[in-house]
Amino acid sequence: MKTNVVHLVEKLGIGGLERVLTTIALNLNREKYSVSVWCLSKGGFFADKLIEEGVDVKILSISTSRNPVGIYKLYKLLKYHKIDLIHTHAYSAGTIGRISAFLAGVSVIISHNHSVYDYYNKYYHFVERLLSLITDRIICVSDIVRKFANETQRINPERLITIHNGINNISADSGKSINTLKEEFGILPGHTVIGTVTHMEEHKGIIYLIQSASYLLRSRKDLIFLLVGDGEQEEELETLCVDLNIEKNVIFTGERSDIPEILSLIDIFILPSIREGLGLSILEAMACGKPIIATTVGGIPEVVKDGVNGILVLPKEPEALHDAIVELLDDKGKREVMGLNSKRIYAESFNFRTMVDRIEELYDLLIRSNER
Repeated sequence: MKTNVVHLVEKLGIGGLERVLTTIALNLNREKYSVSVWCLSKGGFFADKLIEEGVDVKILSISTSRNPVGIYKLYKLLKYHKIDLIHTHAYSAGTIGRISAFLAGVSVIISHNHSVYDYYNKYYHFVERLLSLITDRIICVSDIVRKFANETQRINPERLITIHNGINNISADSGKSINTLKEEFGILPGHTVIGTVTHMEEHKGIIYLIQSASYLLRSRKDLIFLLVGDGEQEEELETLCVDLNIEKNVIFTGERSDIPEILSLIDIFILPSIREGLGLSILEAMACGKPIIATTVGGIPEVVKDGVNGILVLPKEPEALHDAIVELLDDKGKREVMGLNSKRIYAESFNFRTMVDRIEELYDLLIRSNER
C-alpha cells in the first residue's frame, strides 16, 4: 500500500523554496508514495507546473494567521484524506501544519527549514522549539541552518538533519541563442556580462553589487551588469543606478522564465546576499558551469569553495566585491577553471537525485519507526 504524503506550503509562486518543493514532489517514487501538494493561501507558477505534470494540488484558502478555524479545517482534511506523512515548508505552513497533523494523528510529521530565520523574534523561536517536540524530523538545507536551529532555537539535535538542496540539470529549451539575448538586451560584442538571478529584496544585498559596479565602471566601460528578478526593492535600485550615472551598463530584466538561457549569457555570477539558507540560484549557475562570487553567509560556503569554484567575500562590502570581480576579469583562465569546478561540485553533491534519495530514505526510516 502506498504512503499518503502531503507537502504543505503557504503558496507556490516563483522562488527557491517553491522550486525545491516542486522538485521533490515531481521526483518522489510514485510506486511507494501517493503525493499531494496543498497550498494554504494560493497557488502560483509552480502550482501550475505541478498540475501540468499530474500532481494533485489543492488550494485550501486557509488563513496563515494560525487561527483555530484554519487549524480545524486542516485537521479535518488530513483526517478525511488519511494522510500518513506531512512535510511542511517554512514558518506559516510549519506552524499550522504541525499542530493540525498532531491533532489528526498523522504518523510522520516533518518540517523543512529553508533559511536562517535570525530576523524573527524570540516568540518565533519559542514556538519553533515547542513544535519541534511533535516533529519527527526537521530538514535543514545547510549545516548553518541546522546549527542555528540547535544553538539559537535550542532544538534537540537528534531531531535535526541536513539535506542540501538539489536541482535538475537545467538546460536551455526556449530556442533563444546567446546572440538573440544580447540583441534583446542591447549588449554589444566584446562586453563581459556580470549577472545575478535573485529577488530584488533588501536581504539579497543587490545594493552592494550596484555600488561595486559604480566603482568598476569609472575605469571600464566594457561591462554589463545583468540583474534578473523582481521584488519590492527593484524601483529603488533602478533609481540608484540613475543617481550613480551607470544605468546604461546595468540592465534590470524583471522576472524571467528563460533562466538557463540567461545564465549561458553570464560570464561571472554574483550573489551578494546578507542572509541566505543555501542559495538555489548559485546551484543553477554552477550547473551551467559558471564561476561564482558570493558572500560568506548562511550555507553559501558549503556550496562555493573559496578559490576552487568561486570567490567568497564578506557581506555588505562593495569594495570586496569590486576586488573579486577584478580578479576574475583579469584572469580568464581562472574563470574557466572555476566554472569547470562549479559543474563538477554540482554534479557530485547538489543534483536533485541526491536530495530526493536522501528524503526518501528519511521517509522510509520514520515510517518504519512509527510502525513498531
